[in-house]
Amino acid sequence: MDGIGLIQDLAIVLLAAGIAGTLCRRLGLSVIVGYLLAGIIIGPYTPPFSFLQDVDRIQTLSQIGLVFLMFAIGLGLSLGKLGRMGWPTLAATGLGALFVLLLTSVLGFAVGWSGSQSLFIAGMFMCSSSAVIAKIAAELNLTHERTGQLALSVTVLEDIIAVIMLTILGSHVRGGGGETVSTVLTTMSAFVVLLAGGGLLMVPRLMRRLEARADPELQTIVVAGVLFLLALTAVRAGYSLALGAFLLGAIVAEIPQKASVEKAFSGMRDIFSSVFFVSIGMMIDLRLALPVWPLILGLVGFVIIGRSLATGLALTLTGARPRDARRAGLLLLPLGEFTYIIAQLGVSAAVLPKSYYPVAVGVSILTVLIVPVINRHADPILRLAEKIEPRWISRALEAYHGWFQQVQSQPTRSIAWKLIRGRLLQTAVELLFGTGVLIFSPQLLELLQENAGTFGIERQTLSWVFWSGIAILVLIPLVAVWRNLAAIAMIVGESVGSDTRVPAAVVRNALTGITAVGLGIWLYAFVPIEQLGGWGWLVIGAAAAVVVAIFSNKLIYWHSQWQSTVRDVLAEDPRLQTEAAAEAARGKRLQDLEQWKLRLSEVVVPDAATYGGQTLAELSIPSRFGCAVLEVERNGHVITAIRPDLRVYPGDKLLLLGQEEQFRGAREFILSARAADDEAEEFRGSVLETSTIPAGLNAGRTLAELKLAQLTGVRVVGIERHGQKIIAPSGQERLEPGDNVLVAGTLQEIGAFQRWLNQQAAGDRS
Repeated sequence: MDGIGLIQDLAIVLLAAGIAGTLCRRLGLSVIVGYLLAGIIIGPYTPPFSFLQDVDRIQTLSQIGLVFLMFAIGLGLSLGKLGRMGWPTLAATGLGALFVLLLTSVLGFAVGWSGSQSLFIAGMFMCSSSAVIAKIAAELNLTHERTGQLALSVTVLEDIIAVIMLTILGSHVRGGGGETVSTVLTTMSAFVVLLAGGGLLMVPRLMRRLEARADPELQTIVVAGVLFLLALTAVRAGYSLALGAFLLGAIVAEIPQKASVEKAFSGMRDIFSSVFFVSIGMMIDLRLALPVWPLILGLVGFVIIGRSLATGLALTLTGARPRDARRAGLLLLPLGEFTYIIAQLGVSAAVLPKSYYPVAVGVSILTVLIVPVINRHADPILRLAEKIEPRWISRALEAYHGWFQQVQSQPTRSIAWKLIRGRLLQTAVELLFGTGVLIFSPQLLELLQENAGTFGIERQTLSWVFWSGIAILVLIPLVAVWRNLAAIAMIVGESVGSDTRVPAAVVRNALTGITAVGLGIWLYAFVPIEQLGGWGWLVIGAAAAVVVAIFSNKLIYWHSQWQSTVRDVLAEDPRLQTEAAAEAARGKRLQDLEQWKLRLSEVVVPDAATYGGQTLAELSIPSRFGCAVLEVERNGHVITAIRPDLRVYPGDKLLLLGQEEQFRGAREFILSARAADDEAEEFRGSVLETSTIPAGLNAGRTLAELKLAQLTGVRVVGIERHGQKIIAPSGQERLEPGDNVLVAGTLQEIGAFQRWLNQQAAGDRS
């Protein structure tokens, strides 16, 4: 009967989630809101609709849902994508989380929360909902705006902040707050590097073998098994299921089989994720929420004001324009799924009262409902804020932004820093890998010793064999660390010696000695001496020295092989690299749009369009509406060579450049036969750049005479002359010396145009 009861409960949960999710989707709300409401209705705290009484069974399924949910989040944030976002986005995300923590601590002190409660509540407020923000950005046509891209980048990275907070809070609960945050972060970083390093070494090989068998069924089964294995490994290491599942997702996101894995797991992810959110709703007791509704409203106000200030200031400090940062801060307000997960952890650990569970859900739902309204009226809100803000603050922020831009435009750092920067990062990763091996090996040894009798091996013998193998494993990165640090000492010594009177050899030898002492302290701190005793480790240390002396080349070879494997995994397809570079360049060029007071807008040609098959010349969009067609996306391919004879077909996605009033007429015309519910996907590939025409030999000729499209491939979409702007100029428009031109094209075409300009300038000087 237990099995039948579980099937019955699962049927009720899925049907309720489906019905509530459908209703919320029709109302324009997130389906997550529907799942939560479904859980409240069918849960044990809402009679007479208490269809489920055995919540423990559903909680078990919800843990499975959490694993799939975190795996999907990891798939959306690969290690390569993380590196492409750049340090300003990384720094802004971290600073924003820190500011939220500080503001929440101040609020907690004012209302009487304990330190642990303030920490949990800050964790609930640190992370926004990427799904809701992406939807709002698309609805308000902010996907191509600088503010929209800032918000989307930050909300993706906030998932990492949430995973870190889950780890810190989980360790805080288990250790009773005894461990410091730095200790927890160091240990977790070592675990992440250890698991990610092993995963990057093993998972791609496993996936290639499965792909060679051409059996999607086996691939899905094996990946699911590895997923749960890594989730359990994280639990055995003292962390949550979420960390292991998230890491596997980030690893799979780097391999070519990502698309097939994502497709195979989409159904299971949707099913069990809905079960997870419904189970969250089932834990909400509305009777506990009614007395605390003033607290819910107060916290909603705190989130709206506090998160917008925190994220806006963080983005400003990392180089964004103050107004762009504030606009992005308004987008980053809706709280997401991690709010429920952290609240659940806090309530189950008895750190937060049970009433705070519905408080967290209530605050999250209200922010999801309110934020679209706020962002539709963002401009009046920002103008009001600028009017209220003291002038000295505005001047200080603008001055800081100008200084930051000057610093960024300065020449690059010294050659010595360029040479040692990569080695420092590699050394840190390898030290963390060795730290993880030494910290978590005792747990593995304990598991092996429990089964030693089965294989007729004595525990002491197993211990010696095990730690000897671990010593060899640690030696591989340790030798690489020593070689890197020795090279850094040599580079720094030569650099300092050339700039000062201190001999290079003195600096090099001093740094080498400090390195040796530091590595000795590191070994003493992390080697589990109690496992074999001092004499036992001395024997292993002596044996390790002999191994290094005799087989050092072999150790270096193994290390290089591992590095080569990881590089092969992280190496992207050239097309993806070009796309990433174009996307990064496009983000930098968005400031040009602001200078010209222009915007980008996407519109999809409907299936029932009566003009399907006509050319762009026949449609005459620039001459009729004043906006230019930059690109056409067709069947996933971007067409950048926009010619008058290019035909437009149903399903094509046009990228328009113009002003808001120009978009209205163009969109009404294009969508005049629009089918219902066309959903635009994220558009990539456009690069815009503003350049000044030099007083060269070809200045004063018309665009038709210059033939820029034939020579370089770019399209001139705007000309600024003496303060007047000409959008979508005709071929008879002349280019005069000093004109600012806005051109569109690929990275290669933009480069060719720049070379053409340089040739004109050189011809003028000659």
